[in-house]
Amino acid sequence: MKEDYSYFQDREFRESLAAYERMLSTGEPADFDSETLTDIAEYYAMNQRMDEADRCIQYALSFYPDSVDPQIFLARQQMFYGNREEAWRICNAISDQDDREVIFLKAELYFYFNEAPKAFDLLMQCYEESEAEDAADLLYDSIALCKDYGFGAKAMEWVNLLRTNHPDYRDAIALQAEIHNYRKEYQQAIELLEENIEEIPYDTHAWLQLAEAHIWLEHYAEAREATEYLLAINPESAEGLLMMADVLLDTEQLDEAHEYYTRFLRYFPSDERANYLDAQCLIDSGLFEPAIQRLERIVSLSGYTMRGYALSYLAYCHQQLGHAEQSLHYRQQAEKEDFNCLDALFPDLYPPLQDSDLPF
Repeated sequence: MKEDYSYFQDREFRESLAAYERMLSTGEPADFDSETLTDIAEYYAMNQRMDEADRCIQYALSFYPDSVDPQIFLARQQMFYGNREEAWRICNAISDQDDREVIFLKAELYFYFNEAPKAFDLLMQCYEESEAEDAADLLYDSIALCKDYGFGAKAMEWVNLLRTNHPDYRDAIALQAEIHNYRKEYQQAIELLEENIEEIPYDTHAWLQLAEAHIWLEHYAEAREATEYLLAINPESAEGLLMMADVLLDTEQLDEAHEYYTRFLRYFPSDERANYLDAQCLIDSGLFEPAIQRLERIVSLSGYTMRGYALSYLAYCHQQLGHAEQSLHYRQQAEKEDFNCLDALFPDLYPPLQDSDLPF
């Protein structure tokens, strides 16, 4: 699922996070509700700081044992661990089964454990039974969940329903463009947004989707222009900073790309993709020592999919700096990973497989 960075950049959240961390380090007293503590735990989890996330959620439960939000966090945690029975046990034990977030939790459990038809039925029933003032928001969130779990056709079906039943719900335009982009219908996303952008000129989601469609079609000037509009509306938008960095990297404007990745990483220092791509900028610029710092950040945390590639590049950077022992160490570590790029970086040591070497 794609991460939503915007909430975690919110000023109120950052102040709560700082107050929580001050409480831990200095003992300074602070009051938090269960929702805020759960959000802090989610932030830690997103940044692969799982011990801190667990500590925070247990702190929340010690004060609010019956609160919905921490229990949802625990259920989703068990879901990601693959513990179906435990995830459902926690979900079903929540006292308020009619809570909207509990309903979405159930739908997500159905999606995750390959029972999508049950999720569709639950979400549509919830939409049809919802109060009029809540219906559009509920359907919007249902569409986003379908898309995040790979059901692009259903998401498109429902976004058309959203736009038909709620024609004044302008957020649906950018959402439809996002689904077009997910389905690799980039030109359709562009046409939709260009037809409607004057009605939603301050919708940063719309400008982001327009930039994404253009960058996939390698329309770099147009992608940069759309991102500039986004950043004019919100100069610190994480999605905008990351998009601008990507555009600049793709057009080999390495110094500027590094600047935008650095700005993004101030908010999300453990983001795997941003660390990896910023390391690429630095390596291509011959700045091997700062590249090593970025790559070490990746390999220091567990669960990252690009660990083998990061280890390969660490070996390469150390070789370029004349650190033979460190380079050998990282090559040996990279060899243990399922995926690496040693053959591309060290072709003399890892020649590509010949047809005769393939196991078929």
